[in-house]
Amino acid sequence: MRKWLLLSVIAGIAFGVFSAYYTVNYIADFFTAKNGPWKVSLLAGSESADIYTRAAIALNALFALNKSEAVYFIAHTDSNFNPLRLHCDYRIEGGYLPARWWSITVYASDHFLIPNEYDIYAVTSENVKWDDGRWTVRLSQQYHHDNWIPLRGEGNFILVLRLYNPGRSVYESPESIDLPKIILEGCR
Repeated sequence: MRKWLLLSVIAGIAFGVFSAYYTVNYIADFFTAKNGPWKVSLLAGSESADIYTRAAIALNALFALNKSEAVYFIAHTDSNFNPLRLHCDYRIEGGYLPARWWSITVYASDHFLIPNEYDIYAVTSENVKWDDGRWTVRLSQQYHHDNWIPLRGEGNFILVLRLYNPGRSVYESPESIDLPKIILEGCR
């Protein structure tokens, strides 16, 4: 009898750990809005966030702000839905974004910045060079003079587009705002 009780307890703990892991890492996709390759959860940083959303944020988005201050769009793929790879070159094309200030940052698949000798990790609405109301950012291992974020290493990476003090349209219809396109230019 004790043997069955012990096995039941072990099975219960294993099931609990597995279901919590699965929920925190995968169920969030059911509560996200999609806009091309970009995904956003409007539950993140809100008072209505459930315990699983809060756990996912704690694991994957350290120091995330309240959603009234910033909304985070995340891309794991280019605009053709191919995984973002560090050994490839990309062009991100965009224009006006409905926020007071914005940034695009490159992270390794472990959610940490990718070290590089230039100490360039992001472009922002303050430092991006505009051309006729549009801008283009290059992601590559090769140096580019303006609007460039260096890629280093192998494997996949993610992009985080932060919109600080976003406009009402971001909350009301995040899937329909005009977000930057992520275009694969080639791989080595």
